[in-house]
This record gives sequence, structure tokens and C-alpha cells, in this order.
Amino acid sequence: MPRKHYPGETVGIIGSSLSAAILAQEAGRLGYRVGSLVLTPDNPVKQFASWQTIAETYDELALRHFAGRVDTIITDTGILSSQDYQILKEITDVAMSEDLISITTDRLLEKAYLDSLQLLVAPFSLVTSIADIKEAVEYIGFPCILKSTNRHLPNSEKSVIIYSEQDYPQAETKIEESTCILEAWIPSEKKASLTIVRNERGEMLVYPIFEIIEAGIDGGTQVRYPVSLHSAIEAEINRIGHVIADALGLIGSITMELLITTAGVVYVNDARIGLSDAALFTIGSMSVNHYEATVRAVLGLPLPEIRLRSKAAISLQVPYLNLDSVLTQYMMRTDWGFALFNPLGHEAHDIVGQVIITGDSISNCERQIEITDLLKK
Repeated sequence: MPRKHYPGETVGIIGSSLSAAILAQEAGRLGYRVGSLVLTPDNPVKQFASWQTIAETYDELALRHFAGRVDTIITDTGILSSQDYQILKEITDVAMSEDLISITTDRLLEKAYLDSLQLLVAPFSLVTSIADIKEAVEYIGFPCILKSTNRHLPNSEKSVIIYSEQDYPQAETKIEESTCILEAWIPSEKKASLTIVRNERGEMLVYPIFEIIEAGIDGGTQVRYPVSLHSAIEAEINRIGHVIADALGLIGSITMELLITTAGVVYVNDARIGLSDAALFTIGSMSVNHYEATVRAVLGLPLPEIRLRSKAAISLQVPYLNLDSVLTQYMMRTDWGFALFNPLGHEAHDIVGQVIITGDSISNCERQIEITDLLKK
């Protein structure tokens, strides 16, 4: 049975991402103490935590010591194994069911689970050798994508695209690192993201569908709203989100990445518990940002209604922007959203995060980006 947590209790946050930092900030704002477990002293969470423990690895000793000092735990995705979560659950409150833990830590179990819900996923196969890959390619075909099954392993986020037999040596190197899953490549017209937050009462926040655009080495990843989709496709994406959240008994947040083909077919490419980089987009563009909503859900607090603060918005990553222009706009604007951070230990000008440009339409946002000289030349 999920527990309610009251102000004054300690929320444990494991990880050192920007998402972990904002979660710590929001938990503190809501009246909770924050304990932080990280692997490096230079991290953005430090300035928002009541106390911080620095460990060499997220091993059993570190996890048990940390769990014994906190009342509930939220973790970055992709850093713990299913065994690690079981250790934490022995000692403190972890608002995750067994199914949630499985799909969070293992890509194969995630795909199998989504498939069992009769949702469309790319054809896939478990592979442990180059012979397995060659056999799987017979029915999956080229191109295909090779990924580590376990998300917590080193380099697990780095996939290998196999276009032909010439890429087998690279694939063999990848498969020597860990057991992998081979997925078919789905040609898509759009990549969309849907985030749902749900608390133990069953209250649910469904964020609008965002479009994810890979702008390349010169522009990074952009998040945009609204996304131009047929109403039937929007309805199907929202149906998929509700099916997954209800089936999992979600407490917290889940973000789904969806591939939409030119024929209007929707594939679930990824379903992750926790926060994605796209979550920064909700700062400034939505009345309730993803981080506050997630903290509320995990702690058993009520979830407020989401209201759009603008008709359209585009989120840009700071490393791809002209920092002088960013800071100029920061000192002038109240209509844009700014998620800017200067992690302790970094130089004063070493700013990371995102800028969320808001406007009446996507074209209006694009025009503002152009006239303010935001993008690096």
C-alpha cells in the first residue's frame, strides 16, 4: 500500500542529473528535507539538498546506508538495477510496483510488457552473440538497432545501428559488453513524447503531446508544442498513455516516446518511469511543471490541473545557444521559461539547461529565436 509523506520528512534522491536537481528544489519548496546520493562532488543537486552523500558506486552498502536515512526515494532513470531497487524497498518506501521496476531497468522486459498490452512496438529479439544477430536479421531486416537490455550498465544509452553486414564488427563489440536487444528500424514521420503523472489516489495529469526534433550537431534536441497531428492519432496516443499508466498502477511519472509513420501508425518506442530531458520543457510553458507534479505524486499529495501558459513553445538546449543572447533575454523577459543552472564547482559562466521560447504559434516562436540571435552561428 502506497504511503503518504508529510512535510518535514526526508525525500531521498539518487542521481546527479539536472532532473534530480530540480526534483530536489521542488521537494524543498513543498516543505520536505532532501537527502542526495551521488557519485561526484561536482553536481547540480548539491545546492538544493539538505545533505548529500558521495559514494564511489551505487553498491549495496551505499544504498542500504542511504535508504536508512530517508523516508522515500526517487531515482534518476538508468542508474540502478532491479536488484538495487529490491534492496531499497527492504528499508524504505519506493513507490514502484514490480512491473514498474522491470520496465525501468530492462529493455527486453519493457518491450515484452508493452507487447502483452497489445500495443505496437518494433519487432525485436534478444541476442547474446553475433550468430544471434545474423539469425534475427533474417526476419527483422536491415537497418536495425542494437541496444543493451540492462539500462544501468556503462554505455547502455549508446546503441549501434546496423545498416548491413559491414556493421557486424561494431555490433560484436557492443554485444561483448552486455546482453542486447535487436530492434527493427521504424521509418517515422514524427517523434512524439507523452508524459503522464499519477498519484496513489488514481488522480492523473496528462501533459499535452510534445514533438521531439533532433536538430543535429548544431541544434541538439528540440521539444515543441503543439504538434501537428490528426485528431485520431492524438486520441490513439492518449489511449496508449492511459493503458500503460493504468496497467502499471503508476505512482510518479512515465514518459513515452512514440514514432508516428507516414501512414499514421503509432509505435511505442520507449516507456520510461521517471523524468526525461523533455521534462524541462514544462518549466514556463505549463502551469504545473513535470518535476513538481512528480514530487507530489510520489509523496501522496493532490495533483493540480494543468493549464497551458502559451499557445505554442519551443525548448532549446543551452549548449547550442549564444549564451550572451540567452542572458540578455533572461534579464528582459517574463513570458519565456528559463531552466538555467550553474552546478557548484563550475565556472560562473558555465550555464547548463534549456530556454523555453513561448508565443502564439510555432512560427512566432521561430521568429523570436531568429530576431534574438539565440542560436550559435
